[in-house]
Amino acid sequence: MYYQRIWELLFAHQQCGKESKELIKDVEKLIANWEKIAQNAKNAKQIPTLIYKNEGILKRMLIDLVDKQIGSITVNNKKVKEEVCEAVKGVKDIPIILDEGFNLKDEIKKQIETIQNRKLWLKCGGFITIDKTEALTAVDVNSGKYTGGKDIEQTVYTVNREATIEIAKQLKLRDIGGIIVIDYIDMQKEKNKKKIEELLKEELQKDRSKTQVAGFTKLNLLEMTRKNMN
Repeated sequence: MYYQRIWELLFAHQQCGKESKELIKDVEKLIANWEKIAQNAKNAKQIPTLIYKNEGILKRMLIDLVDKQIGSITVNNKKVKEEVCEAVKGVKDIPIILDEGFNLKDEIKKQIETIQNRKLWLKCGGFITIDKTEALTAVDVNSGKYTGGKDIEQTVYTVNREATIEIAKQLKLRDIGGIIVIDYIDMQKEKNKKKIEELLKEELQKDRSKTQVAGFTKLNLLEMTRKNMN
């Protein structure tokens, strides 16, 4: 298995066409682990004996996630914090926050309640509604309680911008797939439409699922698609 993984990494390195420090680092780590396993097997004084122990589920999960856009990690146990710090050390500089009052069950319950709501309020006072049909999913953006300033275009852009970030998040949380149509509040300036479209693409990069943004139609509806994870 180790040799197979090493050859996979070397092939990927070759396909890159340029030197990849991360790939080389992965290969060196695998070779070092394999040599350690071989040496432990050679030095084994009795059979059966343990010659290699895989990383715990926490460390393996963190290693898979550290290359994603994670702002911080919150833990509620000092021992777990030490394990997390050790797991991410030298990989990525991520703030590890110790909050002994943090309750994961409550947080998960809150997230579940959120994704079950059709209507979601934004911090600015606007809101979005998400309606799933057989053919597609329709997302509507509304200004709600947000009045903004005298510049109506800027007010509309502010709501649409915040809505875009939340929409990308909800598509991932709810695992919404297929055709998705977003009815933004009408923007008069093309540059603002472009900014919103680019922001949506940027936020969707945080999603592991395959997405495609087709852009605004003549009716100012933004069309996109997303592949279900399940």
